[in-house]
Amino acid sequence: MNSSVSTSSPGWFSDMLQSLRPYPGRGNLMMRCLIASSLVMIISLSLQVPFLALSLISVFYVTQKNVVLSTLTGILFVGGATLAVTLAILNLKLTWAYPLPRLLLSGALLFGCAWMMRASKYGVMFFLSGIVIIYTQTFADLTDNADSVVRLILWLWVSITYAIVVTLVINLIFLPQEPVAQLRGALNAQMSETIARLEALIHRQTLAPQPASVVQDKLLTLQQMLAFSIMRDKNYREDEAWHLARISTVSGLYMMAQGLPETLNAEQQARAVNLLADCKIFHNTLVNDSQPQMTGRTTGTETPDVIYRMHEALQAFSHYQRDSRDIAPAKPSAKVQLLMNGVWNKSALKTLLSTMVCYLIYLAADWQGIHTIMLSCLIVSQASLGATVQRGLLRVIGAAAGSLIALLMVILVMPHIDGIVGLMGMSLPVIALGAWIYAGSEKISYVGIQLMFTFSLALLETFGPTFELVEIRDRIIGILLGVLIATLFHIFLWPEREGQLFRDSLQQLLKALAARMTAASPEAGSEIGLRKALAGCQGIAARMAMEPGWATDKSQSENEIFNAQRVLSHISEIIYQLEQLNAGHGEQSSSEQRQQAAEQLLACADAVAAPSSSAIMPSQALPLNGPVRPLLYEIDALTRSLTPDQAFTGNHS
Repeated sequence: MNSSVSTSSPGWFSDMLQSLRPYPGRGNLMMRCLIASSLVMIISLSLQVPFLALSLISVFYVTQKNVVLSTLTGILFVGGATLAVTLAILNLKLTWAYPLPRLLLSGALLFGCAWMMRASKYGVMFFLSGIVIIYTQTFADLTDNADSVVRLILWLWVSITYAIVVTLVINLIFLPQEPVAQLRGALNAQMSETIARLEALIHRQTLAPQPASVVQDKLLTLQQMLAFSIMRDKNYREDEAWHLARISTVSGLYMMAQGLPETLNAEQQARAVNLLADCKIFHNTLVNDSQPQMTGRTTGTETPDVIYRMHEALQAFSHYQRDSRDIAPAKPSAKVQLLMNGVWNKSALKTLLSTMVCYLIYLAADWQGIHTIMLSCLIVSQASLGATVQRGLLRVIGAAAGSLIALLMVILVMPHIDGIVGLMGMSLPVIALGAWIYAGSEKISYVGIQLMFTFSLALLETFGPTFELVEIRDRIIGILLGVLIATLFHIFLWPEREGQLFRDSLQQLLKALAARMTAASPEAGSEIGLRKALAGCQGIAARMAMEPGWATDKSQSENEIFNAQRVLSHISEIIYQLEQLNAGHGEQSSSEQRQQAAEQLLACADAVAAPSSSAIMPSQALPLNGPVRPLLYEIDALTRSLTPDQAFTGNHS
């Protein structure tokens, strides 16, 4: 891989096209959404079950990448809906004749849900509870008949719950996406690419190595899939250590294959042929999770290279002692969270205040069509200002697209529809589009949900054809006002910026990288851990770039964001070069230069902690050649990117 890091980034249009491209599993997720949505539409329209839009959004939320996530999300959603409906009915029973106490109690319940969204790992359940509580509050404003309001609330529970049950049946029986099968597919894909690179090398062909970002995504994906497989399959739980060792072997082979030499001498050619045979044996065992039996034809060499170390990794795994005893998972250390957590309290209070302001606007204007104004406040409330702005932007984009499609359908298609078949023919392509976007990356997935939801609110809430353009207008106005008010509250009232969190995370990453550079202690960790930490820093930087007022001067803000991304690019390349150095020459090679690199990385970590300090001096003794030179070159580039006149300061945090 070229050690130089390109700092240019593609435009937004290229990013959008990249996000819409197909990838393995995306079509499966879209089809599961589409089949479940079709069944829900038929059932709701035939049996006249109200709140079809909420049923469809439940389908989308519960349809996840695999059956483990889908089942867990479905259980949490049913629990959240049941809890919310119970609280809403109790609230109405106690305060029906007293509007002000009813509003105060609803506000207290909403505050509790918003607080638990931050405090609990099951925050999605309390998110749904908050949505239902604020949504049912509007029912009491529609009529003075308490029985009608309770009936509406119970129908709301039915519409959400039955849609979740239908979705789980589709995900578990039809087109199931089992995490074990996903893991085996990913392992087979990486081993197939490794074998293809070996075959190309033996036949004197060249294959360009994968970019560092692609390698990182593939390595982290295996770790995530193993976690889901352990949750799903008892055998994987019992043999967790063995499966982890197998994944580490596949990842190591895949990584080392990226650094294979371009040409081979006679000795390397013979060893490469033996390695290819053992890789194929290992590849065949991935299907049935069996222990590979290698040929044992490892030949020694005075200068260990990538081929030798790949063969060494295979031999080490073939002698791994598989233990089938239950492995007790390591329990995290107990952390006592203070009940009066200041950050969580402020976040919940901001959500409550913005929602109440929107509710007052809703009542004062006597405008029933903009009830989405309150829902927007809870939906866009996230753990940081950047994430809040990002969610609000995605909600606006999705709502605008859904409203535009609904408007065109009302004008061009609706006059020609006279039955449920025509309605399905009109709606399913839009739902499929929303599902395809939802199955994409996290950067755009919420756009698909919002597009489908806004379209459904406009055209599918009644049990017959609708020609009211006013409904479409009211929905988009409510969403825009809600997002605007919620964003203003999060900007001006206790803004939770992530500048300090980014610096702290980056400093910890650099220290861990320095420890791994020398591998002098058992606490040094692994490259997988470094890549996980790097992915976390990249996520923080992406959210940080969305924060309004990132710096007082707009040009300075853009420069700081650019330099933060450049620093992360250099670190990604350093990790890659370290992996290639370890693969080709061993972890104990060039110890003196490794120590020099570690000291330079620690100096960079100190510079991140104190960005206003004096400049770090770049390394003055770069070797003219040798295996360590690309690594030291990248560290010097990182050092220069952290000088005070170029580095991000993060003074906005």
